[in-house]
Order: sequence, then C-alpha cells, then structure tokens
Amino acid sequence: MGNGSRYLVAVALALLPGAAGPAHGGTTVDPDEPATPKRSGWRHQRRALEDPRGVRAGLETSGIALQGAANQFFGWRLRGGAGAGEELGASGSYDLFAQLDLEELARRPGVQILAHLKGAYDENLNGEVGALGDPVDDADFDEALYVSELWAEQSLWRDRAGLRLGFLEQQTVFDRNVFANSEDRQFASTRLDNSPIVPLPNALGVAAWVRPAPWLELAVGVSDADNEPRHAGFHTAFDGMESWTEILEATIRVVWSGTLSGHYRIGGFRDGANRTVFGRIDPSTGRALRRRGHYGWYLSADQWIFREAGSRDAAPQGLGLFGRLGFADEETNAIDTFVSLGAVYQGPIPGRDADVVGVGWAYAGLSDRYSAARPGTFRRENSVELYYRIAIFPWLLVTPHLEYIASPSGEKSARDAVVALLRLRMVL
Repeated sequence: MGNGSRYLVAVALALLPGAAGPAHGGTTVDPDEPATPKRSGWRHQRRALEDPRGVRAGLETSGIALQGAANQFFGWRLRGGAGAGEELGASGSYDLFAQLDLEELARRPGVQILAHLKGAYDENLNGEVGALGDPVDDADFDEALYVSELWAEQSLWRDRAGLRLGFLEQQTVFDRNVFANSEDRQFASTRLDNSPIVPLPNALGVAAWVRPAPWLELAVGVSDADNEPRHAGFHTAFDGMESWTEILEATIRVVWSGTLSGHYRIGGFRDGANRTVFGRIDPSTGRALRRRGHYGWYLSADQWIFREAGSRDAAPQGLGLFGRLGFADEETNAIDTFVSLGAVYQGPIPGRDADVVGVGWAYAGLSDRYSAARPGTFRRENSVELYYRIAIFPWLLVTPHLEYIASPSGEKSARDAVVALLRLRMVL
C-alpha cells in the first residue's frame, strides 16, 4: 500500500467507532464518557451516533453491548533519535467490542463473553527514534483485522470473585493504573502505559481474582509466554509449563477524606519467555545461552489528591498522581530497573471539565550484564511526556503530545530525541 493510500486509510480509521476496553469485572463502557450528558443535542451526546433508531438500547436490553474505538496518530521527529530516517509519520488503529451478558441471553447468572477485534496500520517514527520504549505505543504493525481478545468470564459470590478464560490481554487485569494505562486516551508512550518490567502477553490464558474485603483484591494469572502476535497460540500454549508466565498481584484501595480514592498494587511474576542470558555461551551449541523462568516484582499506584467541589464521580475534576517501580532479573532483561512518576489534572481550565492535562517521567535502568555486552551503552534511558487532551465534543478528543527521550536505547552515539504527536479519537 502506498503512502497516499495509507493516509486515506488513516482518515477512514479516524471516522470509525470508538470506546475503551474493559477492565476485569467491569463492562465495555468507556471511563472517559460521562454517565449522563448534561445537555441534549449531538454536540453533547456521549457518542457521535448515540442510539440510532433505538438499536443500541434494544440490544443492551437483550444483553448485547456493541462498542468500538478509533485512534489516529500523526508524529513529527523534531530532532535526534538513533536513526536518520523519516521525520514525519502516521499510524492508526480501531477496536470493535461485542460483550454478551449470558444472564440475559441464556439465563447463565454472572457469565459474560467478550470479543475484541482490532485493526491497525503503522508508518510512525518508533524505528527512527530507536528508544527502548516506543513514543507511539499504538503503532505496532499492519493488520486489517485480527482478534485481540476473546474470553468468557464467570463472576462468583456476588461479584466478589471472578474467573476469566480464553485469549486475554493481561494488561486489563494486571499493572493497571487509573491515570497511566491507555495509549488510546492517556499517555502515548509505551513506558507510561505499563511497566516494561511486567510481562503482559496477549495470549491464551486464565486470570482469577477475589475481593475478600472492599479494600483488598487478589489476582493471579497464567498465560502463554511464546504466543506469536496475531496467532491463536494453540501450537505454543500447551508445549509445557516452563513456557507459561505467571503473575500474582494484590491491590489495596484507599479513600481519603471521603472522595480521594487511590489504588496501590504490588505484584510478582515468573516469566516463561525463552530469553538470552547476557554474556553466557551454551557450550553444547557455541551460541548465546538461552533460559526460561525469569523473576521480578513491581509496584503501581494511583491516587487522587485533590477534587474540585461539586465534581461528580462519573466525571471528576481534580489532580491525581501516579507511579510505578519494578525490578527484574539482570541476566536476561535489558531493563532490570524501572521507575515512572507523573501527575494528571482533569478539568484544568474553568468551563473545560472534560479536558485533561498530564505529565509523566520514566526511567529505564539497563542491567549491568546487558551493558557489559554492548560497549558504548549508557546504563539508562530517561523520557518525559506532556499531553493535553481536548474534548471537542464528548465523542471527539484531540490530543497534542510532546515527548523528550534522553539517550535513546541507552546508546552514547544516539542524540536525545524530541517528538511531537497529535492524536485524534472518535467515539461512535
């Protein structure tokens, strides 16, 4: 496909439906959408096509929820980077969700099924920047349509526990964060969406959780570490337990002063991916030694610290802070230490309650083993991102981003990079 055709596709993608993916135990409702519009009319409704001829309401009454997502990114490499290629780029993606409530459809209490289809194209600047974390997390590959999630979930004990089985996106269960967890609506950079320490494969797997108290949740997940992108994974998921990735996480929820909610997560994992052991040679083959079973642990926290008087829970205005910390095996992980910190303010300008401004910093520490095997490599990569998300309408979001990446890939020869992005998002 030529460049002209791809930009036509970009416009088409930007006009497709939009919504966010569900967190576990939840629904496909986009958390950015207000629960009820303050005023009527197409400029104030939650979606571009709110409910044509009552079709959406009729389906939801029957137990079928249909939503979707479309994002378009335009990127400018203003300076620097590890490469010397293109200075302009673009990428786009769309997500289509179908959620079936089997309690309504088949009298199966607490059972739901989710199908998540995705499509994307990528001509952005991640390769030219050459950073350890992509400036545009949403730019991955070219694929017209593929299955990103397909799972069944059973809630138990009045939603105090649940079990999910199928093809999962583990980032909807683990390492979540209210303010830094979606490249579609929040920070664009990979480093501020999730921790690079935590293995979160899209693969066949199972996740379970229990809430023994309103303030505590325990979750465990197992998934196929060898899954190939955009493949079902049946040929890799059942080739032995040593290739599975296991994650265990505890979440503590706190509320300060009645309205200032926060989440504090601590987790540990065993990664079953087959990774190179830096600086070690397998004597039987003469090649680099490879090994499965890498361990690590992580923290993730988000906390509202200020809420404006009169702001609603469905659309809070105020200031929130977030942070992550993680450590992993230095022998097999290029990044063995990770830290991120940031702040987000919703409604920063009077009368612009749905706008959001965010700033975040991420530090990726390169392991001693990795650096020793690559002379001329720094032991760190730092990045900063600033964004302002403008709600043109509740269903149309325009977000300029500015990113600064110091020492892309940790290479001493790479110039610090500055990247500007523009994201368009439509909800239909």
